[in-house]
Amino acid sequence: MNFDIPAPKQTGENIKTSDTKEKKATISPITTDTRMAVSGILHRGESRSVCVMLEDNERSIEIRLPEGEILSRKGYTEEEAEEILAYLNENMDDIMNTAREVNPMKAFMK
Repeated sequence: MNFDIPAPKQTGENIKTSDTKEKKATISPITTDTRMAVSGILHRGESRSVCVMLEDNERSIEIRLPEGEILSRKGYTEEEAEEILAYLNENMDDIMNTAREVNPMKAFMK
Protein backbone atom coordinates (compact mmCIF):
# COMPACT_ATOMS: atom_id res chain seq x y z
CA MET A 1 0.00 0.00 0.00
CA ASN A 2 1.37 3.39 -0.89
CA PHE A 3 1.67 5.81 1.99
CA ASP A 4 1.69 9.63 1.87
CA ILE A 5 4.91 11.07 3.23
CA PRO A 6 4.78 14.39 5.10
CA ALA A 7 7.09 17.09 3.74
CA PRO A 8 10.55 17.11 5.31
CA LYS A 9 10.80 19.47 8.28
CA GLN A 10 14.37 20.68 7.79
CA THR A 11 16.15 22.47 5.01
CA GLY A 12 19.80 23.09 4.34
CA GLU A 13 19.64 26.57 5.88
CA ASN A 14 21.46 27.64 9.02
CA ILE A 15 19.38 27.48 12.19
CA LYS A 16 19.95 29.63 15.26
CA THR A 17 19.21 27.90 18.54
CA SER A 18 18.17 29.53 21.81
CA ASP A 19 21.77 29.71 23.02
CA THR A 20 22.60 31.75 19.85
CA LYS A 21 24.83 29.04 18.46
CA GLU A 22 24.37 28.49 14.78
CA LYS A 23 24.34 24.98 13.41
CA LYS A 24 23.87 23.57 9.96
CA ALA A 25 20.67 21.57 9.54
CA THR A 26 20.91 18.48 7.41
CA ILE A 27 18.89 18.02 4.27
CA SER A 28 16.45 15.19 4.70
CA PRO A 29 16.94 12.14 2.46
CA ILE A 30 13.14 12.02 2.18
CA THR A 31 12.11 14.44 -0.56
CA THR A 32 8.88 15.22 -2.38
CA ASP A 33 9.93 12.65 -5.03
CA THR A 34 10.16 9.85 -2.45
CA ARG A 35 7.50 7.15 -2.61
CA MET A 36 6.74 4.87 0.33
CA ALA A 37 5.12 1.44 0.21
CA VAL A 38 4.01 -0.47 3.30
CA SER A 39 3.35 -4.21 3.43
CA GLY A 40 0.64 -5.84 5.44
CA ILE A 41 1.55 -7.18 8.86
CA LEU A 42 3.88 -10.15 8.52
CA HIS A 43 3.75 -12.90 11.15
CA ARG A 44 7.03 -14.60 11.99
CA GLY A 45 6.40 -16.98 14.84
CA GLU A 46 5.27 -14.90 17.80
CA SER A 47 6.51 -11.61 16.36
CA ARG A 48 4.82 -9.29 13.91
CA SER A 49 6.63 -6.98 11.54
CA VAL A 50 6.06 -4.70 8.56
CA CYS A 51 8.27 -4.07 5.54
CA VAL A 52 8.58 -0.47 4.38
CA MET A 53 10.14 0.51 1.07
CA LEU A 54 11.13 4.05 0.20
CA GLU A 55 12.28 4.89 -3.29
CA ASP A 56 12.79 7.79 -5.63
CA ASN A 57 14.01 7.80 -9.21
CA GLU A 58 17.54 6.64 -8.34
CA ARG A 59 17.60 5.20 -4.83
CA SER A 60 15.70 2.68 -2.72
CA ILE A 61 15.75 1.26 0.77
CA GLU A 62 13.72 -1.50 2.40
CA ILE A 63 13.43 -1.71 6.18
CA ARG A 64 11.67 -4.19 8.47
CA LEU A 65 9.89 -2.59 11.42
CA PRO A 66 9.81 -2.57 14.41
CA GLU A 67 13.19 -4.33 14.31
CA GLY A 68 14.75 -1.54 12.25
CA GLU A 69 16.55 -4.10 10.10
CA ILE A 70 17.71 -2.72 6.76
CA LEU A 71 16.89 -5.44 4.23
CA SER A 72 18.27 -3.66 1.17
CA ARG A 73 19.80 -0.29 0.37
CA LYS A 74 20.70 1.15 -3.01
CA GLY A 75 21.99 4.70 -3.39
CA TYR A 76 21.45 5.88 0.20
CA THR A 77 24.48 6.46 2.41
CA GLU A 78 24.72 4.88 5.85
CA GLU A 79 23.94 8.28 7.43
CA GLU A 80 20.86 8.74 5.22
CA ALA A 81 19.69 5.23 6.09
CA GLU A 82 19.95 6.09 9.80
CA GLU A 83 17.92 9.29 9.24
CA ILE A 84 15.25 7.32 7.38
CA LEU A 85 15.16 4.74 10.16
CA ALA A 86 14.70 7.52 12.74
CA TYR A 87 11.88 8.99 10.65
CA LEU A 88 10.16 5.61 10.41
CA ASN A 89 10.50 5.04 14.15
CA GLU A 90 8.93 8.45 14.83
CA ASN A 91 5.98 7.51 12.60
CA MET A 92 5.72 3.87 13.70
CA ASP A 93 2.10 4.15 14.88
CA ASP A 94 0.88 5.56 11.55
CA ILE A 95 2.84 2.95 9.61
CA MET A 96 1.49 0.06 11.70
CA ASN A 97 -2.07 1.40 11.36
CA THR A 98 -1.63 1.57 7.59
CA ALA A 99 -0.23 -1.99 7.55
CA ARG A 100 -3.31 -3.25 9.42
CA GLU A 101 -5.50 -1.92 6.60
CA VAL A 102 -3.56 -3.68 3.83
CA ASN A 103 -5.48 -6.51 2.21
CA PRO A 104 -2.88 -8.64 0.38
CA MET A 105 -5.41 -10.36 -1.87
CA LYS A 106 -7.01 -7.09 -2.93
CA ALA A 107 -3.56 -5.59 -3.65
CA PHE A 108 -2.58 -8.71 -5.61
CA MET A 109 -5.67 -8.49 -7.81
CA LYS A 110 -4.99 -4.88 -8.89
